[in-house]
Amino acid sequence: MKKIVQLVLIVSVLSACTISSHEKITFQTVSSENLETTIPASGQSTLSHLALNEKDLEVRKAAVEKLTLQSSLSHVALNDTDPEIRKLAVNKLTLQSTLSHIAINDNNGEVRVAALKKVTLESTLAHVTLNDPDAEIRKFAVSRVSLQSTLSHVAINDKDFGVRIAALKKVTLESTLAHVALNDPEAEIRKLAASMVSLQSTLSHVALNDKNSEVKRSAIQKLTIESTLEHIALNDPDPEIRKLAVKRME
Repeated sequence: MKKIVQLVLIVSVLSACTISSHEKITFQTVSSENLETTIPASGQSTLSHLALNEKDLEVRKAAVEKLTLQSSLSHVALNDTDPEIRKLAVNKLTLQSTLSHIAINDNNGEVRVAALKKVTLESTLAHVTLNDPDAEIRKFAVSRVSLQSTLSHVAINDKDFGVRIAALKKVTLESTLAHVALNDPEAEIRKLAASMVSLQSTLSHVALNDKNSEVKRSAIQKLTIESTLEHIALNDPDPEIRKLAVKRME
């Protein structure tokens, strides 16, 4: 009986040791998992250091590609000497303040466009539309701007034909449409403005005075003032224009 009791005690001790050992293993496993969760933060710190300080372009580029910290990406986008790397950082940025600064100030057109694509601030879009030295970038900014005051200014004043026409297509202000229909140096732009304007006084003036037959035709198509149509039918030197005026008469 005594031997049996001793045997039971030995088994109990061995079981306790096994459980203790298992608990230690489990604890060690959890500790390893916890350690792994700290690696990304540590890795981002390393990537930031490389992205900001590494002299080799390819290493910096590789670091930026894996970088997610907005503060570090902002620094790279604003300060890296290589436009390709700045553009890469811009594509990963969400900070509107940084994107706006780059869209306005970066000396590389591709970098400015990359930032402009992500800008949502109307004031920044307007600034680029009015001031960027590159006509294609101003044209792209026009496609994103919505302020009628900005679009009107561009439609009337921009030096580039493509930029003016892009702005005009988005203009809804009657006064601007009338001004362009009467004054733009390009017949194609005056024609478009005439097709968009609704003021009969403006259409009459264009139909009677524009030197381009296509512009006059565009105005006559919307003209309803009978006296003006009669005058054109009787006096315009172009028989096709006179014919169109007759068709428009009631």
